[in-house]
Parts: sequence; C-alpha cells; structure tokens
Amino acid sequence: MRLASALVAALLLAGCSSGGKDADDLRPVPIPQAEKEAMNPTPSASEARVAEMQTQMTELLERIDVLNARIAKLETSGAPAPVPVTAAVHVPAPQPAPTPVPVAPAPAATVPAVTATTPSTKLADLADAYRNALMLFGRGKHADSRAAFERVYESDPNGELADNALYWIGETYFAAGDYSNAMRYYSRVTKEFADQNKAPDAMFKMALTYVKTGDLAMARRTFEETITKYPYSTPAASAKYELKRIKY
Repeated sequence: MRLASALVAALLLAGCSSGGKDADDLRPVPIPQAEKEAMNPTPSASEARVAEMQTQMTELLERIDVLNARIAKLETSGAPAPVPVTAAVHVPAPQPAPTPVPVAPAPAATVPAVTATTPSTKLADLADAYRNALMLFGRGKHADSRAAFERVYESDPNGELADNALYWIGETYFAAGDYSNAMRYYSRVTKEFADQNKAPDAMFKMALTYVKTGDLAMARRTFEETITKYPYSTPAASAKYELKRIKY
C-alpha cells in the first residue's frame, strides 16, 4: 500500500513539473529592440527608400524608351539585314609574303598633356547632376529639382540630356499644378527634340495637360498623334488606354 502511494505521488510530481515547463514554453518571447526597428522602420527611412525606388523606376523607363526609339528608327530606315554568320565566305589563296624592307625608326610622337577637364569627365558630372535632380523630384522637392534640371540643360543645351532636362522641368510644373508652364516645356521637347527619346513622353503629357485644363478635344487629338507618330513607344500604349478610359 505504501509503495503504491509513493508511486502515485511520484507521478503527480512529474506531471506538475512537466506542466510548469509547458507553461513557460507558451510565454511570449520578447523581441529585441534591433529586430523591432528592422520590422518597423522609421518614416524617414521608408520615405527615402520609396524615393530611391521611384528614381530607379524612372531611369528604367527612360532606358526602355531609348531602346524603343532605336528599334523604330531601324525598322523605318529600311537598313539591310546583317549577313548570317553561317554564310559561305570566299577565302583567297595564300600569297607568298613579300621580302621585308628595313625601315628607319620613326621619331617618338609627342603625347599632349591631358587637361584636368575632359569631355568624358564633363559628361559624367552632367549625368550625376541629372540623377541628383531626379532624386529631388522623387522626394517631392519640385522647386529644387527644377533648378537642378535647368542647370543640366544650360550646361549642354544640345547634348544627350537636353531633352530629358526640359521634359522634367515640365514635370515639376505639372506636379505643382502649373499646367501653363508645363505645356510650354512639353511643347519645346516635341518641337526642338522631335526625334529624341523624351519626345513621345512630352507629347503624351501634353495630352494629359489638355485633360487637366478641360480641353478634351485637343486631348483626344494629341493622344492620337502620339500613337501615330511614336507607335512603338510606351507613351503610345498609354495613350491608347487613355482614349478608352476617358469619355470625351
């Protein structure tokens, strides 16, 4: 009888011990402060990340537009297709090598001194300034962004980034609700840089500006012109969508 009582008591103690351990396991484990901050970043860090992503997305879209413009030029130019690599090539019979004639060594050429500012350095600085202006626009600093784009344009009014700079100046006005000035810069891009990569975007945004100002007839006409003039561009696809979406 005593042995049975002892066994029962031992089993009860073991159950209590096991139950206490399970209860401890069910308690919530505290999350370290560093992990909390990683899971819930501060608003400033989140805003900076969003601005960076917007800038990267803008640059990718611009590169796509450049490639689309090049494809359109190749298709409209009617250039002959390149010769396939597998085509037969006539190889002339080898000829005997001529007897070498001794030649007096030429005088050493004078290497001109490299100036501090080279065209490649200037272009790299201009690209950095353009990227900085894009980042300012992504952060909503439209006035600062506009001033930065104006400096880019004034540095090289006929360069590769001139049409881009004018387009984005128009974008700063559009974002601020100044549709008159936005239209002025979009129009400059379509007229002065009609064959450059930002011309389709500028024409599409002209149509959107007409929508904003209530001139729906001009908006429809400009959307259709975008599709006709730049059929392979991203803005042309957007123009088709706008023509279906908006009731005129």
